Amino acid sequence: MRRILLIATLVCILCSLTLGVNAATYAQSVSTYASVSNDGTCQVTLTATIHLDQQTENLQFPLPEKAGNITVNGARARSHVENGLRQVNLSRIVGKAVGDFTLNFTYSLPNLIVTNEAGLLELQLPLLAGFAYPVQALEFSVTLPGAVEAKPAFSSGYHQANIEKDIYTTTAGATVTGTSQVELKDHETLAMTLLVSEEMFPQKRITPPNFQTVNTLITVFSLLAVAYWVIFLRNLPTWPAIRSTPPEGYNAGELGSILHLQGGNLNMMVFSWAELGYVRIHLEPRGRVLLSRQMDMGNERSAFEQRCFKLLFGRRDVVDASTYRYGELYQTIGKMKPNLATFVHQKSGNTNLFHGLAAVAGLFCGVAIAISLGSGAALQWFLVVVLGIAAYFSSWYIQLWAINLFVPDRKPLWIALGLCGVWLILGAVAGLFPLGLGMALGQLFAGLLLALGGRRTLAGRQAMGEALGLRRYLKTVSNQQLRMIFQNNPEYFHHMAPYAIALGVDSRFARQFGKLAIGQCPYIVTGTDSTMRAKEWAKLMRRVMSGMNTKTQNSYRQQLIALLRGFLR
Repeated sequence: MRRILLIATLVCILCSLTLGVNAATYAQSVSTYASVSNDGTCQVTLTATIHLDQQTENLQFPLPEKAGNITVNGARARSHVENGLRQVNLSRIVGKAVGDFTLNFTYSLPNLIVTNEAGLLELQLPLLAGFAYPVQALEFSVTLPGAVEAKPAFSSGYHQANIEKDIYTTTAGATVTGTSQVELKDHETLAMTLLVSEEMFPQKRITPPNFQTVNTLITVFSLLAVAYWVIFLRNLPTWPAIRSTPPEGYNAGELGSILHLQGGNLNMMVFSWAELGYVRIHLEPRGRVLLSRQMDMGNERSAFEQRCFKLLFGRRDVVDASTYRYGELYQTIGKMKPNLATFVHQKSGNTNLFHGLAAVAGLFCGVAIAISLGSGAALQWFLVVVLGIAAYFSSWYIQLWAINLFVPDRKPLWIALGLCGVWLILGAVAGLFPLGLGMALGQLFAGLLLALGGRRTLAGRQAMGEALGLRRYLKTVSNQQLRMIFQNNPEYFHHMAPYAIALGVDSRFARQFGKLAIGQCPYIVTGTDSTMRAKEWAKLMRRVMSGMNTKTQNSYRQQLIALLRGFLR
């Protein structure tokens, strides 16, 4: 008898321990308040009070898969889709604490109005998405844009349609309220369906774009861009061939053509021509820059240089580099690509096609962010159009301006980085920071691939290696080496300065000279004869560049204005 009592006691203890473990975590109550618009979208506020008797790692609360604009206690929430549900991560809020926690969720659901088998419109609203623990009490309130005339129906994961006997509902005007009469088991789901009229939800309502479809399009166009580059444009960066002299046969203004297969840079051509004795640069006290022709250019220079020289001077001997005419000529020469025929393989693809594919991928990133930012189909579509256009133009220019990594004018690159920052902020506000980050990094990376210019010939790769080698040398040459060179060639700094400026390393190159005194520049006239350090000469040359760029910089303003106009259209 005693053994039987002992066994019975142990069984009871084990049962009580088992029940205690199972009941360790549960939701005391879940309250859902939903407001449905006549476009079929729904704004939901869900309040859940959860009891934790023990520490729970990676606690998640499930919402419908299509839930968007999710916040928890007023802050954007992290979520991911798993098994057809959007799991909201509560680790940051709950941590490893125990006790009672009240969580306030807000989210939006798109397009809840569907046509059933009988051809009638009905509202399909998920009220509970399958919380991993039991729910002791459930209440809900659903407000529609018109008076409710039909009786709502309910279905659950465990009880199917039989759950209706356990749901008590009342209808008052446009609002349906209800409560659960029983405790809901763990992983239970509950959905309400309600027949509605076409007057309440017009058939021609605006349907918001599907988030998953947009994500698929982002992936498709990103893969198309990568595949096109690999098949038709692939060209790995050339290893720098260290050299202390410029590539033979090219001036500083053609380094952009060598590195990026871009057009010529008139400003840097002028510096090279001045260093060779064809031009004298006059910097006036107020920053105005005048170019005076010292001699005509003959066949000793390339046909491209001769053509640009004639376009600059024509029949004149003096040209004002601060005028709009000079700025227009700068743009014209910037579109002329002298080495394209010899540097690019005949079977190389079209860089503009790669450029466009990557920009379209960026467009859909903007669309995805717009969907998450908007609440309601009308607002979502408005944001989709505005941010989609903005994302396309931003992506296009981020790629275009990222090419300026190795050129003297870094302003376009800084603008590109600024645009990336804007999309990072928009992504964070929309709760899609990884997408915003991916868009920014992806477009910058596409710009770097675009900077390679296409599939190069052996001559193109060799010239690129020489240009990069010169850049590496100008950045790393030691002060001791420069002093030895300077003893034999006192004008070495002035000779190499145009190439250092063209490669964007003039400040670094000048610092290597230290306190070494550099004599008067033979091709820049400032009105005073003076000896300065290399850093001071570098700053002076930048002043000259700034004076010459007074009107050429207008092109970047025009591009920004075009970008803003694109945003507003």
